[in-house]
Formats: sequence, C-alpha cells, structure tokens
Amino acid sequence: MSENHWVERAQSAEAQLKTLREAQGAAIERIKGFKANFGIKERGNGEIVIDFPKFVERLGQDQASELRKAIDEKYGK
Repeated sequence: MSENHWVERAQSAEAQLKTLREAQGAAIERIKGFKANFGIKERGNGEIVIDFPKFVERLGQDQASELRKAIDEKYGK
C-alpha cells in the first residue's frame, strides 16, 4: 500500500471522527435542553433530582393526569 493510500484513510477517518463528535455534541445539547425544560438535574454520582412543580407544569394537564394514573396503578391510591 502506498503512502497516499494511508494518508487518504487517515484523512477520511479524521473527517468521520469530526462528524461523529459534532453529532454527539448536538445530541448532548438536546438532552441538556430537555432536562432543563422539565426541571431535571443529574448529580455527579448519577442521581436524578427533579423539580416536581416545574416538571408537572411542563407536562400539562393531560400528561400530568396520565402520570397520576400510572403512579396510582403502580403504588395504589
């Protein structure tokens, strides 16, 4: 294999890596936005902390009712 072949492969790999990093960064930003919108924070140890008033407000009445139904079914009234 020629040196040009390896240079082209390296350049192609670098371009693919750059594209993947950009896509990963965009996905991370979308997740951060989602969490912020619903009042969800994650601690360094992985523990989730929820701002319940904000969460319920963002859910809206219909979805909050669905959540209440699911909780009642799981844990009883």
